[in-house]
Amino acid sequence: MRIFILIASLVLLFSCTDKKQYLLYQGEVHGTFFHITYQSSEDLSLEIDSVFKVFNASLNNYDPNSLISKINNNEEVETDSLFRAMFYKAKEVYEKSDGAFDISVAPIVNEWGFGWVKKDKNSIPDSSSIENLLPFVGMDKWKIVDNKVVKEFPEAKLISNAIAKGQSVDFVANFLISQGVENFLVEIGGEIVCKGKNPKGEIWKIGIDKPIEDEVYENRENQIIINVSDRAIATSGNYRQFIESGSKKYAHTINPKTGYPEENELLSVTVIASDCMTADAYATAFMASGLEKSKQILEKNNSIDAYFIYHDSLNNVYDYYTKNFEQYIVK
Repeated sequence: MRIFILIASLVLLFSCTDKKQYLLYQGEVHGTFFHITYQSSEDLSLEIDSVFKVFNASLNNYDPNSLISKINNNEEVETDSLFRAMFYKAKEVYEKSDGAFDISVAPIVNEWGFGWVKKDKNSIPDSSSIENLLPFVGMDKWKIVDNKVVKEFPEAKLISNAIAKGQSVDFVANFLISQGVENFLVEIGGEIVCKGKNPKGEIWKIGIDKPIEDEVYENRENQIIINVSDRAIATSGNYRQFIESGSKKYAHTINPKTGYPEENELLSVTVIASDCMTADAYATAFMASGLEKSKQILEKNNSIDAYFIYHDSLNNVYDYYTKNFEQYIVK
């Protein structure tokens, strides 16, 4: 999530006999693109802008005046409901993933240049700097008391990127529901919540990208297409965001236990859950865990489904998905 920039357009997609039209509102927010398709007799774009601004004020690490930035800077502030929801979900997934998902890895993410602190794009941190930062990592060092954050070390910081994008999708989706909108798809940076039917009166169809190295998203192909409604979808991958040093590439998913970019067989993970914040967090947790550990986590959590794309030592690409995920795949 980067500083709030909004460049948007509203497009009429489809007209219905009951005068409720399908509208497409799209633009840029939090440093990524959004596309919101919804059926309504009203243009809700201005209200959606306001929803984005409320979210940005709480959880945007790239905004120095946001609540999370003030907490990271050790200002004594009271948390709001958005921050607390993010915090407690992050704690939950941290515990269920054996620490693979950890938003307190922020100091190390910044050191690698994947956070809000500007760094030389291809600068690789030395081992001593990583070792010095590791003691500040761990959600067990954080708690909320009387709606205020208490952290063990003043140097400790939180990064919301791996969970807040999904939460922002939920936030917009819940707003649309509050306005009586029954058919919609909200997509922010690839994270999705869809409800009801699309403009053709069908269940929403979502494409899952093939893992192609392409930082500007110009070359995109579908690995599979899924039919989804009344669910949330989040995808995490290591094939687009990375830094290079010599001939070596370092992916953006940091292992919170080692402080180094995670290297495993996974290329991407797509998670389907009841809410996008949960899906977003687990997608990152699985990328940091590898396939076998992810399977173990899934065995203890039957409320989510996942689709994995991975490669072997010869770079042959395969997929694996949970039993219940199969129902979504378009044959």
